[in-house]
Amino acid sequence: MDNELELARQKLGLVSLGESSTYRLYSKSLVSEEFIKDDTKLVGGSGLSLCDSNDNSKKLETNKALRNHRVLAAHPEATELAAIIQGMSWALKLGVKSIQFFCDDDSIILDYITGKAAPPNESIVVAKLLKQVAPLQARFTSCQALPLRTDINSSLIKLARDAIASQTTWREGDNEYETCPACYAHVSPRHKLEVGSGCFHRICFTCIRDCVSSQLARGDTLLCPYPGCEKELVLEDCRGIVEDDALNLIIHRKKEKAIPVLDRVYCPKPCCNFLMSDRDLPLGFSIDPRQKSVARTCVECGLCFCKKCHVPWHYKKTCDEFKKSQSYLTSDAALFESLVKTEGWMKCPQCTTVVQKNGGCQRISCRHCNHKFCYACGAACTRKKMSCNCSPQD
Repeated sequence: MDNELELARQKLGLVSLGESSTYRLYSKSLVSEEFIKDDTKLVGGSGLSLCDSNDNSKKLETNKALRNHRVLAAHPEATELAAIIQGMSWALKLGVKSIQFFCDDDSIILDYITGKAAPPNESIVVAKLLKQVAPLQARFTSCQALPLRTDINSSLIKLARDAIASQTTWREGDNEYETCPACYAHVSPRHKLEVGSGCFHRICFTCIRDCVSSQLARGDTLLCPYPGCEKELVLEDCRGIVEDDALNLIIHRKKEKAIPVLDRVYCPKPCCNFLMSDRDLPLGFSIDPRQKSVARTCVECGLCFCKKCHVPWHYKKTCDEFKKSQSYLTSDAALFESLVKTEGWMKCPQCTTVVQKNGGCQRISCRHCNHKFCYACGAACTRKKMSCNCSPQD
């Protein structure tokens, strides 16, 4: 046995625990359509994990390319079997004698291996792979197939994606290149990001930046730029690639989504503008008990402010009294209200967000809270119909 296998055996604990210990084998296979230079090719890979019987820190992981992945791609069950065969062969090379290997709960592979079911006559590839499993099982002193009840797929999927990525790189002189599946540019593998939220697609930095910029501008959820992928980009994926301002906006958007629209409160202090949930916000000090329902204290800067007027707290005055005062009439809040009226904008009746219609009929939807209302009078729209007598046309 070469040095690499010996080191692997030591890491797994085969030397100290004895070869009679039972180990667990987890496997996952993927076949993906990848862009290599100017061609589209199917590439397969598997992720393998070998642990002791308690799934503790004595764990060994590897990734392997799938052979005949073009044939396997047409038979998803065949790719699972191929990964199991790779894993069992790998365990035997490491000197494992007793093993348990796991099959996905939602697949029929376990029934095939245990003889409870037989593959259809047309599944010739699956039948051939099944014939390879039994001889491998016989080489172990103990070998048991079990349903997978542990959620470790994310780490195995990453290993399988790593195996695929290892087959998509080519060299030109001293440089290595990979094709970005989003823009088809040939870039260095060091200039690609592996999306870590479950899909593990490898996207070039330029596409990540463009994706973040455009999706943030539209207010959309940040998604992986890989065509058809709906996995969300996480903050850790973007760190070090996009600008700090964009990262801060991502954090802000995530925080906004976590707070119900009607509970969102922003500090009126321009240099703060901190977002808070009204449910968790401490009440501000108020002499007049009638005003306690709108008095709030910013948890970030400590400013006591009026949630209704969106200005620093107006001591000894009710909201109606304050709005008649010179202090309010010269405030930024009053100037903005004046601008809203002058421009003919509307406030959403539900969340009070200012809405500007840029065409179309009078029935609009608030982008902030999705409330539908008439742009002319503010009446709610129900069942795609206006509840007022306003003309639907602008």
